[in-house]
Amino acid sequence: MAQRLARLEAVQAIVLDISRRSAHCPDLREFYRAVHAAIARIMSARSFFIALFDAPAGGIRFAYRVDEKDEIPEPERLFPLQPSHVSPTAMVIRSGKPLVITREEILARNSLGRSWGAGAPAEHWLGMPLVGNDGVTFGAIVVQSYAPGFRYSDEDIALFELMSQHVADAVEKVQFAARLERAIAERTASLEREVGERRHGEKLQRALHEISALSVKDLTLDAFYAQLHAIMGELLYARNFAVVLCETETGMVRFPYFADEKDPIIPAEYRRPASDGLTGYVMRKRASQRIDQARFHELLAAGELANIIGNVDFNVWMGAPLVYQDAVLGVIVLQTYDAAIGYDDDDLKLFTFIAEHVAAAVARKQADDALRAAHARLAAGSAALQAKNDELRRTLADLGIAHDELLRQERLASLGALVAGIAHEVNTPLGICVTAVSHLAEETGGLRRRLDGGSLTEQGLREHLDAAEEILAILTSNTQRASTLIGSFKQVAVDQTTDDSREIALAGYIDEVLRSLRPKFKGTRHTVAVDCDPALRIRTIPGAISQILTNLVVNSIVHGFEHVVDGRIAIRARSDGANLTLQYSDNGCGMGEESLKRLFDPFYTTRRGRGGSGLGANIVYNLVTARLGGHIAVESPPGQGLHFTITLPGQMTEDRGQMTEGKQ
Repeated sequence: MAQRLARLEAVQAIVLDISRRSAHCPDLREFYRAVHAAIARIMSARSFFIALFDAPAGGIRFAYRVDEKDEIPEPERLFPLQPSHVSPTAMVIRSGKPLVITREEILARNSLGRSWGAGAPAEHWLGMPLVGNDGVTFGAIVVQSYAPGFRYSDEDIALFELMSQHVADAVEKVQFAARLERAIAERTASLEREVGERRHGEKLQRALHEISALSVKDLTLDAFYAQLHAIMGELLYARNFAVVLCETETGMVRFPYFADEKDPIIPAEYRRPASDGLTGYVMRKRASQRIDQARFHELLAAGELANIIGNVDFNVWMGAPLVYQDAVLGVIVLQTYDAAIGYDDDDLKLFTFIAEHVAAAVARKQADDALRAAHARLAAGSAALQAKNDELRRTLADLGIAHDELLRQERLASLGALVAGIAHEVNTPLGICVTAVSHLAEETGGLRRRLDGGSLTEQGLREHLDAAEEILAILTSNTQRASTLIGSFKQVAVDQTTDDSREIALAGYIDEVLRSLRPKFKGTRHTVAVDCDPALRIRTIPGAISQILTNLVVNSIVHGFEHVVDGRIAIRARSDGANLTLQYSDNGCGMGEESLKRLFDPFYTTRRGRGGSGLGANIVYNLVTARLGGHIAVESPPGQGLHFTITLPGQMTEDRGQMTEGKQ
């Protein structure tokens, strides 16, 4: 009696130990080893295994196995789930019932030509199902002995069946904890990637602003290219960087900037034909190229390359054409000699994008230098004054083209920022939808398994339907939210890239623009109040209206509300039948008298070096006066922020002055 009592106490301690380990053991292999050791304390368990059923794969894995005679399979190896008459383990899993067999029973089956189980026949074999909380069998736990004449007692069998129930509960807990930990790790990795992408985007935007700003700085060409090299190094591996520029008159190219780990600096007076070398190939193709050693030798064999200069033992070479106003100004080059460092297709796309901005900056710098040279020659009293005046006019025209190009790029940069904001905003409801669909699939799979296993109850079906209705409600609300965001952005984005005119309902269109700008307000307490008659319709260029409102709102957020927590923006639209008056005001920090006089000057900014390009207000002025034929005035009463009054001609109906207000 005392021996039996001690055994029962040992069983109780084992059950408590298994439960404790299931709550604090992330390593399943260690947990299974502990279960084996615990069972061995109360019964013979020198040969023991845990088999888990993978329903989607239709097979079993021996997650843990110790055997005196048979070979131990890899824990991750998947075995097909055999029919019950072929395998006793399969019979336990398929039936969900305990199974006890002796050596005589196994040999009797084998003598009839029906092999039952693989490996050496056991003297006594005990198998218990591992049944989950949902009533579905997800595996089996088996103990066996090869000792001649050995038999497990009825008490052993009863204790092993009891232990199997506790092991099943513990395995479910450990598996759930492992799945949860994996899900958390995957989500953390996803968030880290998202943060990395956002930081990379911010770094790229800052670099493009710096490249644009370089063209208007009072720098020598050597300093200009050196700073360009430094900016490039912030985005890509750029230890080896070169700028190659064309001389249209001679058909030659020169190397105004050249930095290389192996080759010496190319003299400033060096010239060579524009078609030579790898840069010549890039200019002929008018497309960026990424060339490794295999591609390099293919081009050589095909006769595409001639008169190569410098080392050719590079790992990867990249060249991007500098194309401006459909003219190839030259090529910028990056290369690496290190076999451990290369460039991929994403790097080539980024390099190509940067080259477009570099081309505009180089063109402006060249035009600016030409203008300075023309002024110098005029100051020296050149005899060919008229020719110089003509050159000056051409230079000024080039400056105007460069200025227009910079304005276009600023508009596209604004649209790009809008894309990033909307993409991030839409990602949240879509992510919720993906999670909801995945959960619905899991719930449906569980319902199917319970139905197939005959364990489905009416209560279980009702719970499944309740969960499905809740998930569908989540899907409906979030897809509608994403659709609304995408619809608003689609209309505004199309309008900002076209100059077509059409009739619009002004109040509704203002709401569309503000909705597309909603990511800019995220995390702030700023609000926008719109006072416009919903019935007011005008025929205008919607893209210009969108760009004007976008620039004014972004200007308020970035400049006016830099030190303001509760920023307020008011937009008021009125019509007198012939003209439309738009009044825009904020309660930001405002501007001083001298700064206000220069507000619409191109490249004037109070945030030089902190992301300000100085083109936002200038773009608004040009859109109002040149594109829409209107007039704009600005004032900044002390302590009352900025107030813009925009007057536009157009055809419209009488407005009723209704007010809508909301937090954007």
